Amino acid sequence: MQAATSQTFEQHFLTFARLFADSSLDLLNQKLTASLDVECFLEASSRSQRSMVGSARLAWPENADEVLGLQWLLVQKLAREPRGLLNFAHTYYTVGRNVTGELHSLTRQLLIPFARDYKDYVMAMERSKVEASLSSVASDIGSAPAHITYHINGNNARVKHQSIDNSVNSVTVSSTVMNCIQDLRDEIQRAPLSEEQRGAAVDVVDEVEAQIASGKPKRAILAALLASLPAMESITSIGNNLLGALKTTGVM
Repeated sequence: MQAATSQTFEQHFLTFARLFADSSLDLLNQKLTASLDVECFLEASSRSQRSMVGSARLAWPENADEVLGLQWLLVQKLAREPRGLLNFAHTYYTVGRNVTGELHSLTRQLLIPFARDYKDYVMAMERSKVEASLSSVASDIGSAPAHITYHINGNNARVKHQSIDNSVNSVTVSSTVMNCIQDLRDEIQRAPLSEEQRGAAVDVVDEVEAQIASGKPKRAILAALLASLPAMESITSIGNNLLGALKTTGVM
């Protein structure tokens, strides 16, 4: 919009306005504009205009959130009534008789600051939601039973004592299975892979290990994960050995 002419400005402005009205922002926008009236704002602003061109001033309130809410409403109003863009810019962002200059003035003094402040507002609201969620989780943890003990050492057989919430579980690891997983990691490190490919392969092995550690691994899921590893004979062979070890030890 900073480089647009009066003939092309409207198209860019409508795209700009549409982004801020995305449905994913509905709740934030409703909160931001609650109890605000853009028509009353414009009426109050129009009373500041005198006989001299350029004398009109927008009647912004003192509260920063109310200013941001009115700016949002104003952008959406002008998007619904794009023919009023030129008149609005000429009235409140006067640059002599240069129409394009007035649109650029509107962009620099209103639209760009609005976009920056709106982004900060959305990010602040999202941080508040995350902090509230973490606080809730911390509260739940603080009120959880205090006598749950888990002793987990890898994979395979699981011995369960008691069948109530305050339970103690012990999981025994198959050394054969763990050796296969370690062999996979070692082979991936030796393989002629790019850093991106190596990182992705390590992530897959981590997921394989997590599936096994869950105590209820699905053969189809493990087979699919292992099949997604680099198609190298050594890696494929180790993956087949791992599936065989899991079947032999009764994990699957």
